[in-house]
Amino acid sequence: MINPKLKPGERVILLHMNDETSVLPGTWGTVKRVYELFGTDQYDVEWDNGSTLSLIGDEDMWDNKERKKKTIKEDDRNKFFMDNIDVFKYFNMKFLKKYLLMIREASITNMYGAGPYLYMGRERIEHEFKYQDIHNEDAFEEVLDHANQAQAEMINGVINYLEEKGIEGDMSNINRYLQRFATKIVQTYTFL
Repeated sequence: MINPKLKPGERVILLHMNDETSVLPGTWGTVKRVYELFGTDQYDVEWDNGSTLSLIGDEDMWDNKERKKKTIKEDDRNKFFMDNIDVFKYFNMKFLKKYLLMIREASITNMYGAGPYLYMGRERIEHEFKYQDIHNEDAFEEVLDHANQAQAEMINGVINYLEEKGIEGDMSNINRYLQRFATKIVQTYTFL
């Protein structure tokens, strides 16, 4: 059951939090206080990552039980890799995986929104967060230090893919395939 009633001392796992990046989905926490505000249940939570953001019944999603992950059969795993072979063929997945881990550590977005950060580049990421409070500035600086390399890896991968497939390498195709491959790379990262 999603969004069950919680009691102080109970463990909770975050499934989704509106407009927040310091607590990622899958983070566990302990309920500290339960109250109602404007007719909505609210829970003060001490998250395992150190954050103390509250859960709001109308906006956020959580559970209090650990769900057993579906066991992935070897055939399913092989099918996934074969369906996404172009990600491994054209892109430096070793670097991009490390970069996605940096994004995760910096807590600037949840992993479902990480795709664009693969190709945005340093200047655009800096501009996006210019007036925002960054919780882990060292990790954020590491993201910025590697953002242009990630952007170059993405563009090179897309251009190589387009050339091999005989698709015109104009800007609209490059942009379209950047978005498409960024999504596939994030999906591959979460599968790994």
